Amino acid sequence: MEKNNYILNIEEFSLYLQAEKIFSEGTILLYKTVLERFFQFCSQNQIELVLPKTWRYSDIRVRDLEAFLATDKKENQRFHETQVTYLSGIRSFFRYLVEKNFIETNPFQHYVLSRGFREMILIDDAISEIKKDLEKIDISQFQGSRNRLLIEIALNHGLTAKEIVTISNIEKASKQSVWVVFQNNNVLEIPVTTEFLAILDEYKKNLNQFFREGNVYAKEKETVILTNNQNDMIDSTAEHKNGFWYDDKNMPLKPESLVRQVNKTFKMIGLPKMNFKILREWTTQKFAEAGADIRSLQNMRQIKGIRRLKSLYKNDFGNLQDRFNVTHKRNKTAQ
Repeated sequence: MEKNNYILNIEEFSLYLQAEKIFSEGTILLYKTVLERFFQFCSQNQIELVLPKTWRYSDIRVRDLEAFLATDKKENQRFHETQVTYLSGIRSFFRYLVEKNFIETNPFQHYVLSRGFREMILIDDAISEIKKDLEKIDISQFQGSRNRLLIEIALNHGLTAKEIVTISNIEKASKQSVWVVFQNNNVLEIPVTTEFLAILDEYKKNLNQFFREGNVYAKEKETVILTNNQNDMIDSTAEHKNGFWYDDKNMPLKPESLVRQVNKTFKMIGLPKMNFKILREWTTQKFAEAGADIRSLQNMRQIKGIRRLKSLYKNDFGNLQDRFNVTHKRNKTAQ
């Protein structure tokens, strides 16, 4: 088909959408752009698509649309939602062609895109190398100690930004663990390293200085005495409403500010490709490599589709056998 022919039909279709369907100018422009690209793709790839040299609208089938969408997704990194919009525009155009008797049937009338899913981002960098870069952060300053502690919590414990900002206090429980108290009075004991405890101490020291310098948006923090009894700990922090995190403007830290601070810190220490999202993906990968159950990871990450996590697990026979032996002690002993 000559380009002038489909361009003319697309223009007529645009007027039809504007006059009879009362579509917005933005939607009409998007549909026009997608249709021109789709038909241009068909013309440029007619041999691969097995289309006639002088193809017509009736020659186009679902396989041609799928090839177009697959190529567009690969070249332009389109999201699933964007491709659904593209399909809607192309389907509407072919419905219009049926209505105007250009073709007899709409080949895309009942076609739907399968729900895509993004696999987990796999990180190849060794943890020791990343740790060296994290040491570049100056934790003697308030912002540095805060951001380093945020990174450590996200990296080692898989908490979301929303969960982290609701932390109202963190206190040492033992030489290898801390109590994390949330604003809803939930308490979580998590294992930590000696390095984490040192960063925590530095942040709390800077936080106290932060309040002594006269933060106008918060009252003096209460002295909280924690014991190994969770009930005592909840009671002692019940009146603690000031929060634990503050941004550079002395305001309580919000999730979007947390993400922005973490991403900014990674750029400052020479890791521009690392960000809060990838950090959480890496945490999930670490837990999977350590043997965490896939359902546990699904609950931790609050991911609806478990397929997204399957890329973290090796399913070769040797790996499955090793995991079986670890789980079933008797079988391992018998061997």
